[in-house]
Amino acid sequence: MPTFDQMESMVVTRLKGPCPWWIRASMAGLIGGIALPVTLAYPCFMWLNVKKPTKYSKMWILNWVLGVFGLALSGALIAAGVYVVIDTGVKASFFKPI
Repeated sequence: MPTFDQMESMVVTRLKGPCPWWIRASMAGLIGGIALPVTLAYPCFMWLNVKKPTKYSKMWILNWVLGVFGLALSGALIAAGVYVVIDTGVKASFFKPI
């Protein structure tokens, strides 16, 4: 969240006004995409590692499909967030605060 706040403060300073809703939405999607695998993909892979179901059983296939789907969804969210940030021209400095 500190990174999100820093990005938003830079946008507000640059635009000299409130941050538009679409920038907040893209930033939330970007940061949410980074955290998404923790809730969608990793539990599936952890279950496979802990329970060790027989290979190619229904539960094995289901967990692999859901895990890969979670990772793909996360990748798509991150790519969309980065695209919107680059397309709109928001300049953020992660290593040099304001």
